[in-house]
Amino acid sequence: MAADRAGGPADGLTGRQAAFDVADAAVLLLDAHGRIESWPVAAERLLGHFAVDAVGHPVGELLAPDDAARLPGLAAECQARGGWSGLVSARRTGGHRIAVQVQVVPVTDGSGRGHWLVLAADAPPVPGWEMSRPVLERIVAESPVGMAIVDTDLRYVWSNTALEQFGGASAPKRIGRRLGEIQPGLDAEALEAQMRRVLRSGIPVTGYEHSGRVVSDPYHERAQAMSFVRLDDPEGRPLGVCYTVIDVTERYRSRRQMALLDRAGEYIGRTLDVLQTAQDLADVAVPELADLVAVDLLDSVVRGEEPLPGPLSDADMVPLRRGGLRSLRDGAPGAAPETGGLVSYHAWSPPVRCLAGGGSWRSDRLDPLAPQWAADPRADATRTAWNWGCTPRW
Repeated sequence: MAADRAGGPADGLTGRQAAFDVADAAVLLLDAHGRIESWPVAAERLLGHFAVDAVGHPVGELLAPDDAARLPGLAAECQARGGWSGLVSARRTGGHRIAVQVQVVPVTDGSGRGHWLVLAADAPPVPGWEMSRPVLERIVAESPVGMAIVDTDLRYVWSNTALEQFGGASAPKRIGRRLGEIQPGLDAEALEAQMRRVLRSGIPVTGYEHSGRVVSDPYHERAQAMSFVRLDDPEGRPLGVCYTVIDVTERYRSRRQMALLDRAGEYIGRTLDVLQTAQDLADVAVPELADLVAVDLLDSVVRGEEPLPGPLSDADMVPLRRGGLRSLRDGAPGAAPETGGLVSYHAWSPPVRCLAGGGSWRSDRLDPLAPQWAADPRADATRTAWNWGCTPRW
């Protein structure tokens, strides 16, 4: 193998490595099939190839034939162990071969597609690793994903600029602090449990998904995918954990929406009882779509009679029966009337206008001092603390 020719073994993350002072290393991004997606100036200096001649081509074209043939096996090892490092023989312009020290880590982007993050530098002649601040600064400048390193006490010792998109603090202000102090809206205990697991076992954790509210977007639930890899010194002793994080909120929401549709198809419409169907609708919608859902039906329809009788004047009252109700909180506003209860709404109120006109109505905030919709004031309690939306069902 090229590592043997270069004067030292390239036996992955756990063995001793050839010296690797990568202050001037090139950070490359490959797609899942090994095609080059980014080719920085540092790569041009290292191998002599210009970006226009490298981007879009398989990385194996730049390696010696025997090392190019080993790429499938190295990729499998990298996936299994969460990373790979060692020496390879690369071809500069003109066919001249040089020994190159590389580190490879599998990463995924926001849509779940796989990539390879590659750190490459000239292979020095003496054994031993040297990881220095210039190494981290290079990764800061060129890494496409958020990255951070925590020590064995799980306190930050370094993070890159890409991680700041999630808010919390800039890289210098994270130093010495723990995740829960930076992102109080996340389940830091569960995330730190993953880090401790990696510290104990040395086995990487990849694609760990979690959700919560990040400081950069405190009013919406966001989902991230994180991967954790233990960092060891040359003697194999743990130094800390390096983790990567990417936002996968859209993918997460799509899965939840599909799960909600599956659940709706299973429960809604399983009976001809209109009141049971109304309750099923409320049960399915909480908490995935709302904290409280009330389903009000025309009392005439519940009794098997005709719907609204012709045009209505503002002075008319329309009786609606509470067909279904589900809330995350006991005794929450909007719980009156209870299921089966009857309340009369003014004809000008949004619920009746939706029923009569066939349109929908939504408001983010309602004035609690506005005229009451219903004859019974208790039926208007929802408007003091909850957002309202009305959608016609018939």
